[in-house]
Amino acid sequence: SSLRAVFGETYPDPVRVVAVAPSPITEILGNPQDVQWNSYSVEFCGGTHLKNTSEAGGFVLLSEEGIAKGVRRITGVTMKDAAVAMASAAEFEGKVTEAGKLEGLELEARVKLLVPELEGLSISAAKKIRMRETLGTYGKQVVAWKKKHAAERTSKIVEQVIEAAKSTEGDKVIIRCDFGVDGKVAKAVTAAYGKKVKDKALLMVSADEAADRFMVVAFAPKGMKGVDCKAWVVAATEGTKGKGGGKKDSAQFSVPGVGSLEGVLEKARSF
Repeated sequence: SSLRAVFGETYPDPVRVVAVAPSPITEILGNPQDVQWNSYSVEFCGGTHLKNTSEAGGFVLLSEEGIAKGVRRITGVTMKDAAVAMASAAEFEGKVTEAGKLEGLELEARVKLLVPELEGLSISAAKKIRMRETLGTYGKQVVAWKKKHAAERTSKIVEQVIEAAKSTEGDKVIIRCDFGVDGKVAKAVTAAYGKKVKDKALLMVSADEAADRFMVVAFAPKGMKGVDCKAWVVAATEGTKGKGGGKKDSAQFSVPGVGSLEGVLEKARSF
């Protein structure tokens, strides 16, 4: 009753029986109805193809997955295929280690290449999980680096615009400080500017040369009524095909074509 056969398979007569159990096959066959055998793997088998497990040379578990309710499937390789899997894992592990020496955008680019490469490898499932976790850790390092880099860059831009405000007469500060077309940075800069400068409106122009676009951001500190930021940006970007929106105290437009940037600055100064 404890013997198991694969549906649809044909077996020779007599059939070989293989068991993964603490008792020898002779004891199992001597009392096949004993319910204790149901706790072990006792199978009809056409042949294990090995006289001794040492002939396998090596074994690598490639995957373990569920294929039906209560049924799991494991896939493994031996001999030459196992050696290839081990070599592939060692080679890729070296790539992961080398990637760990990088940081910032270089690390991000390397991780983007390594993740799909790892998923396509036929290597030890356990090693694949560990290396996937390592690459995930690298991804978190990149996020942390970006946050730190963005904070440092924002701090420098804030210092730049505040210094410009100190050296500018009148109630308008016009400045170019390139940080790409990044609305979050622009918002952080204007918020910090508003805490330090109360009597001057700010218009920033920031270009993304690679994308051939630039943004125009205007901001008026709380309580300042003399400058309409939206009207200011609209006038500065007139004729540029720029698009955006805003209110009297803040506005933001995105403009295609960096070639028109100097013209926008001139219009902003004459507003």
